[in-house]
Amino acid sequence: MRIEDLSVQEIAKCVERDVHEVEKVWNAWLAGRQGSSKPIVPDIRLLAGLSGLSTTSVSNFLRNKKGSISEKNSKRLAELVEMVGYVPSSAAQSMRGGQLHTIAVALPLSSVSPDFYLQILKGIKKEASILGYQLLIFDVNTVAGRTDFFSNMPFLGIVDGLIAIGLHIDERTLRILNQRNVPVTAVHNRLEHPPVVANIISPDESAFQNLIDQHLIKTHGYRRLTLVSLDEANPLKMGDSSRDDWNRKARVDAYKEALRLNNIQLDENLIFRVTEHSFKEGYNAFERIYQVHQSLPPDEQIQAIVCTSDTLAAGVITAARREDWQIPVTGFDNLPLAELLDITTVEQRPQEAGRLAFRHLYNALIYQQRTGEFPAQVENGIDMQVVLRCSCGCPH
Repeated sequence: MRIEDLSVQEIAKCVERDVHEVEKVWNAWLAGRQGSSKPIVPDIRLLAGLSGLSTTSVSNFLRNKKGSISEKNSKRLAELVEMVGYVPSSAAQSMRGGQLHTIAVALPLSSVSPDFYLQILKGIKKEASILGYQLLIFDVNTVAGRTDFFSNMPFLGIVDGLIAIGLHIDERTLRILNQRNVPVTAVHNRLEHPPVVANIISPDESAFQNLIDQHLIKTHGYRRLTLVSLDEANPLKMGDSSRDDWNRKARVDAYKEALRLNNIQLDENLIFRVTEHSFKEGYNAFERIYQVHQSLPPDEQIQAIVCTSDTLAAGVITAARREDWQIPVTGFDNLPLAELLDITTVEQRPQEAGRLAFRHLYNALIYQQRTGEFPAQVENGIDMQVVLRCSCGCPH
C-alpha cells in the first residue's frame, strides 16, 4: 500500500487527535510532494505535524534519547512510525530519481551454509557484471541481525533493488519497500507480497529421495543408512521459530520416504543433527556415528552415510579415513568441493539460482521504468539431478 492511500481516520486514531486537524496536516504535506517523479517518503516533519510534537522531540525519539518525551507520546510515535512506514535512515531521505545500477544482496553468508551461499552470490555477480551492475552485499546471519537490518534498511536510496537469499522479510518491511518502489527477488524462500517480483526455489527433494531409494538402496543394496542433517527449525528464513524450513524438512522426509518405500524400519537414532553445514560439523558428526556403529550387532551396523551438504560429507569422509573405515558417503549441492573429492551428490545449481535471481530483478526494473509498476510475481523452480561419483561405492 502506498503512503498516499493511508486512512486519515486511522492516523487520527493512532495519535489521538482531532481528525480534521490531522487531515489538514496530511493534505498540506501530500500537496507539497505530489507531481514529483520520486516516491513519496515520510519524513520527520510529517511525524511532527501528525503527532502535534516538535521536530526536535520527534528527532530525539528516533535517536532513542531517553526522557525527551513522555511515555504516552513515545507509544503514539512508535505506532505512527509503524503506520506510515518511516525509516530512520539518512539514505532514505535521498531517494533516487533514476537508476543507480547497484543491487543490494542480503544473505546469511557466514551462517550455516557459507559455501552454498557463495555459489549463489557468484551466479548473481556474473550476471550483474554482464549487465553493468554493482553489488552491495550485506551478511545477515542471525535473527537479531536480520531484525536490525530490515528495521534500518541501510541500502535505501543507494540501490535499485534487493535480492534476499534465505531470509524472511516481514509484511511491514515489504510495505515500506513497496512504497519506495524497490523491487525484491527472494531466493530459497517464498515471499508473497509486493514488491517481491520473483521467488527462486528448489521445487522438491525428489532427486535426493531418488539418490537414496533408487541408487543407495536398490542399486548398491545398502539398507542401514544414517542421515546427517541440520535441525528443521530455521527462524532466520521462516521468521517464526515454531515453523520448519521446508527445504530442511523435505530432505529429512525424503530420507524417511525412501526407507518406507523399501520396507526399511526408520530408526530415529540414525538421524544425526548438526548446527551448520561445515567441515567441522561433519567431522564431529562422524565421531557420533562411529560410536553408534560400533555398538550395533554386525547385521545392524551402518552401511552408508547420507549428508545434506557436500561440506558435511567432506568432513565425514575425512574422519572416516582416519579410522580406516571405507564407508559410502553422499552429499548435496554439487559444490566444487564435491568434484574434487569424488563425492556422489545432488546438483542444486546454486549459481543458476543466483543468475535467475538477478535476471528477474533486472527485468522488473526495466518493466518498472516503462510502466511505473511492478510486473506480476513469478516463481522459478531450479530442477535438481543426481551426480554419481565414487564416494557411494560406484567404480571410478
